[in-house]
Amino acid sequence: MGAAERGRNVRDWAVALGAAVVLSVRVSVGPEADVSSMGQAPTSLAAVVVGGALLWRRKRPWVVAAVAVIASLVLALIAGPVVPDAGWLAVVVLARHVPDLRIAVRGAVAAALGVVLGSAIGALVHGRTSSLPLVVSLTVVVLLAAVLVRLQSARVQTQRSQREAERKEAIADERLRIARDMHDLVGHGLSMIAVQSGAARLALDAGDPATARRALDAVEQASRGALTEMRQLLGVLRPGEADAAPTPGLDRLDTLVQDARAAGHRVTVDRSGPLDAVPAVAGLTAYRVLQEALTNAIRHAAGAPIAIILRASDDLTIEVSDSGTGGGAQSDRPSYGLLGLQERIAAAGGTLEAGPRDDVQGWRE
Repeated sequence: MGAAERGRNVRDWAVALGAAVVLSVRVSVGPEADVSSMGQAPTSLAAVVVGGALLWRRKRPWVVAAVAVIASLVLALIAGPVVPDAGWLAVVVLARHVPDLRIAVRGAVAAALGVVLGSAIGALVHGRTSSLPLVVSLTVVVLLAAVLVRLQSARVQTQRSQREAERKEAIADERLRIARDMHDLVGHGLSMIAVQSGAARLALDAGDPATARRALDAVEQASRGALTEMRQLLGVLRPGEADAAPTPGLDRLDTLVQDARAAGHRVTVDRSGPLDAVPAVAGLTAYRVLQEALTNAIRHAAGAPIAIILRASDDLTIEVSDSGTGGGAQSDRPSYGLLGLQERIAAAGGTLEAGPRDDVQGWRE
């Protein structure tokens, strides 16, 4: 048994004993009825039974409430116009411990009606109905207080659940962002390595060590760049270990262009507008879009000329197209890469259009 459970058991026993003591004291709200010595025993017994039943109020709230309402009726029949504190406990128990909020409120209302009915029967039996309006008023006050407390508790619980859901959603979004970045990083790096490795092999077979050396240098640079960016990316998963390097943006476009040119592509870049004023978040998204688009071109349109157009005004427009004349072009590109681009751009508030070119053979994103 843990400390929390022991503390709860102590509180339950304290509540049960306190309720038994309070219920054993009869408080009249009108002319007190004559109670014989034979009637004192049921009164004390009812106090003990209700107090003991409160030990199970968390697991059996309906049973405890039924016992309390019946005890309230018995005390009203024996002693006449007394404070129905046992019945009020039934109202509180149902409002507090029934899991479903609507059922809890309905049960509390039903218990309050039972208390009023029992008090009315006792008042009629003893002919002392003048105190009945006070009992009804106090019962309504107890009911409203119990319901308001439960509603406040439910509101706090809802807010706590919403915060937890938002926290989990934020974690899921961050994991998705890291997965997208990892996909772009690994895809671009491996594509460059594969192309340059193939070029180095062909150069060695042709007896051209200078070209092979340049290709291997490109492989080394691509590998080192990918490893550096991967360390920076994975650093966010380890507090205090993140690389201090700046977040990549449009200022890194020249590096992507050089990688594509090293892979055998003729790349042209058309820039216009205040690209330096693009926010960091949009710049990172633009960098990843360009990285994925160039990776697709290298992978599926080997050697084809690539044209990049950047337009910055109120919005940032990026267009990457290839002619697809390099023999490796395909009319369909990887669905996962394009899906990742679409999700990334949508998260930044933009849209993606990708497909075969209408004017010539090739692809435009």
